[in-house]
Amino acid sequence: MKGSKDRLHRVIVIGATPAGISAANKLGELDIPVTLVDTDYDLDKKLSREEWRLKSGVPLNFAHRSGLIRLFRNPGVRCILPMEITSLKHTPQGFRMRFNRQQTFIDPDKCTLCGRCYDICPAFVPEDGKAVKLNSRQSLPGRAVIEKGRKPLCQENCPLGVNAQGYITLTKAGRYAEALSLVRENNILPGICGRICTHPCEDECRRGELDDAIAIRDIKRFLADHELSDKSLRMEEVEAEKQVKQVKNEKIAVIGSGPSGLAAAADLARLGYQVTIFEKEAKAGGLLRYGIGPHRLPREILDKELEYIENIGIRIETSTPVDLKKGSESLDKVLKEYDAVIFAVGTWSDRCLGIPGEDLQGVEGGLSFLNRLYREDITELKSKVAVIGDGNSAFDLGRTLSRIGADVTILSWFPEDLVPADSEEVLAAGKEGIKIKCSLQVVEFKGKNGKVESIVCRQTAPGEPDENGVPWPVIVPAGETLELEFDRVFVATGQQGSFTGIDSKIKMTDHGYIKVDDNSRTNIKKVYATGDTVSGPSSVVSAMSSGRTAAQKVHQDISGMAMNETAGVTTIRPQENEYRKIPDNVPSQMRPAMPEIRADIRRNNFSEVAVGLSESQVISEAGRCLQCGLCSECLECVVVCGATKAVNHAESCEELIEHAGVVIIADPSIAPTVKGEDVIRAYGPRSAKTDVYAMYVRGFASAAQAMMLLGKTSQRPKGHGVSFSPPDPGLSPEIRLGIFVCKCNESLGWLDEMNRYVEELTSNEDVVHSEILNSACVPEDTAGIIRTIREKGITRVVLASCVCCPLNFVCNSCTDQRSRLKENLFKGT
Repeated sequence: MKGSKDRLHRVIVIGATPAGISAANKLGELDIPVTLVDTDYDLDKKLSREEWRLKSGVPLNFAHRSGLIRLFRNPGVRCILPMEITSLKHTPQGFRMRFNRQQTFIDPDKCTLCGRCYDICPAFVPEDGKAVKLNSRQSLPGRAVIEKGRKPLCQENCPLGVNAQGYITLTKAGRYAEALSLVRENNILPGICGRICTHPCEDECRRGELDDAIAIRDIKRFLADHELSDKSLRMEEVEAEKQVKQVKNEKIAVIGSGPSGLAAAADLARLGYQVTIFEKEAKAGGLLRYGIGPHRLPREILDKELEYIENIGIRIETSTPVDLKKGSESLDKVLKEYDAVIFAVGTWSDRCLGIPGEDLQGVEGGLSFLNRLYREDITELKSKVAVIGDGNSAFDLGRTLSRIGADVTILSWFPEDLVPADSEEVLAAGKEGIKIKCSLQVVEFKGKNGKVESIVCRQTAPGEPDENGVPWPVIVPAGETLELEFDRVFVATGQQGSFTGIDSKIKMTDHGYIKVDDNSRTNIKKVYATGDTVSGPSSVVSAMSSGRTAAQKVHQDISGMAMNETAGVTTIRPQENEYRKIPDNVPSQMRPAMPEIRADIRRNNFSEVAVGLSESQVISEAGRCLQCGLCSECLECVVVCGATKAVNHAESCEELIEHAGVVIIADPSIAPTVKGEDVIRAYGPRSAKTDVYAMYVRGFASAAQAMMLLGKTSQRPKGHGVSFSPPDPGLSPEIRLGIFVCKCNESLGWLDEMNRYVEELTSNEDVVHSEILNSACVPEDTAGIIRTIREKGITRVVLASCVCCPLNFVCNSCTDQRSRLKENLFKGT
C-alpha cells in the first residue's frame, strides 16, 4: 500500500497531544502543509494536564509556549478545533477524513480576539465562568467560543418563546433597557404580562427543584415599570424599533385589539407592513380592558402598552366594528382596501350551565357583567352574590364585585387543594373577605316571581384523572344537598363561541368559533383568524402566541418567505446537551414575596394590589437563576461584533472532508479504527507509563516517517486545476501610495479626530488612497485592501495598526490574526 499511492502534499495530525504538537511543529518548519485536529478547542487547557508536566515541574503548556507560537504563526498549519471524526478511509492519494466541526458560535476566520464579546457577556456560572470563553492570552491558537446548553425549560414552556434566561441575566447586570428590549422581541406587552401572565415558565423552572422557582413574571414587570419611570428610555426603544424595518406596500387589517390582535399587528409592523387595527369599542384593549379588573391590570399600564404599539407605526381605529353577517358591507370594504385581514375578536359569550332556572332574573354571565361594569354602566352593587366558577376569571370577578359593595361567595366544584385558579388569586380573595365554598356543584336555580332567590348544590368529589391529569369532580350520589340563598348569581365558568346561530360569510364550527385550516386561513381568500375566536378561551400569552402564528402565515402567503428568513438574528442551541446538575454548593434562597397593599385599604377601591419588587429584590432574584442554557442568547455579543460579524448564533454542526497524503494518529481515543502500514501511530502502548519526553520523540519520528512517505507527492487532488498568475518581476518605479488604518475592531480606542486626519492623508504627495478599516485581518477587509490595490493601481501599501502587528511582537492574542493577514495579502498581491 505504501508504493501504490500518489500522495497529496499534506499531513493530517489527529490529536493535539505532545506527540501531535511536536509532529505538526516539525512538519510546519519543513513547509509541509498540516491539518491539526482535536476534540478540544482549548489547547492551553489540554496541554496543562498533570501527567504531561515536565520533570522540572513546569506545565507543558508554559514550557512549550515558544514552540506553540512558531507552530501557529505558520500559515501552512490549519487547526480545526473542536471537531469529531466520523470516518477515516484510504484513498489512491492517501487518506480521506470525514468529520463534524463542532459548534463554537464564533467564526475563527473572522474573529480578531478583541475580547469585546467577553467583556459584554453577562452570563456567568460560578463554577465555570462566563459563557464566552476567551483564552487568547494563553491558549494557542487563540479561540473565542460561546458555550451553550440546550434550550432552558422556562423558554421552552413559554407559549411566546420569550428568552427568560436572557432578560434575567441582563437584569442581574443592571442592563434593564437591553433586558426589556429582549422581552419585547417576542412579547409586545411586557407590562401587561408582567402582571397577569399565568407564567407556565415558572412551573418548569429547575430552581424549583432546590427551593422556589425564579420570579420570572415579577422581573418582567419590574423591567416594564422601570422604563415608564424614564421617558427617554421608552423613546429610544421606539426609535430602535422604527429603524430596523423597511416599509412595505402591503396593508394588513387586524379586527380586534385584544392580546391576539395586538401581537399579530406588532409582528407584521416589525416586518414593514402597514397595519391598522379595527376595534368596535370606544377604547382599545379588548378583554384586557373589558374583562380584567383594574386592581390586577391598571388601565394606565394598558394605555401605555397601546401607546407603544401605536408609536411603532400601528394605527388603531376605535368604534369601528366589522360585521361578519351576510349582506354586511363592512367586511367587503376592508377586503378591497387591505391585502390581508386577520380576525382576532375573541370570545364574548358566557358559557351557560344548562340547568333549571338559569333564565331567572339575577342570573348573569360574569363576562357580560364585567363588560357593562367597565363601560361604567354600573358603579355599585349592594347585594349578596354568588360567583360560580373556580378559575382566575371567577376569582377576578369575585374580587371586583367585592370592591363595588357586594357580599361575595365563590362556589367551586373542586376541593380546596385542587382549585384551578392561581394560588395568589385564591389567597388574595380570602384576605379581602370573600367566602369560598368548595366541592359543590350547582344543579338548580330557584326563584320567586321570575327572580332568583337561591341555589341548589350537590356535594362533589374528585373523579378519575383525564388524559391531562385533571381529576374532574363528580357528584357524590349519597352526598349532601344544600340550598343557599343569594340575591344575584354570576356564572364564570368560561366563554363559548360568539358566532353561534349567525348567518356568516365565514365558515364557523358547531361551537361558534371561526373555522380555519392549519395556516390560520378561513374559507375566504385573504381572511385569517386567530386567538380565542378560533380556539376558545385561553390565557393571554396563548392568545398572543396564536396571533403571532397567524402573522407568520400572512407574511408567508404575501412574501413567499418564512418569518425566520426575514427576521433578525436567529439562534440555535445544541438540544442533545443535557442540563448540568445543580451544584451541591448552591445555597437555598427563597424568592421574595410580591409586596401588596393591605387588604383593609384595598378592598373598597380599584388601586393595584401588587406593588412590584424593588430594584434590589429584582437583582437578588435574578442572581438565583441557575443559567440552565449557559449562554443566555441575550445577543449583546452580536451587537459589539457588528463590524466583523464573527459571532454566529445560528451556527450548526458542519460535516466536512479533508484529504491528505499521510495521517499521523497522536491520540487514538479520538480516531476511528484504520488499518494499514502507512498509518503513522505516534503513541505508545496503553499499559506504558506516560512520558512526555518520549511523546515528543515519537512526534519527531512520526514527522520523519511522513517526510519519507511524501517523497513524490501531488500538490492538489487529482483532476482539479488551479489558476496561476506569474508575479511581477519587481517593484514598479511609480509610487502610488495606499494607506489603510486598522481600528482593531474598536478594541484599542479610537478618537473621532482620527477620521478627519486619515481622510486628509490623500492631500499628500503620491498618496492616492486612504481608508479606515475595522479589522484588517478579517477576510472581508483583507479582500477590500486587495481589491483597492488592483482598482487604483497602488504600488506601495502602508497598513497602520496597533503596535504589535507592524513590530511582529510575539503576542499570543495577535499571532493568528497577523499570520492570516500577511498570508492573504501576499497571496493577493
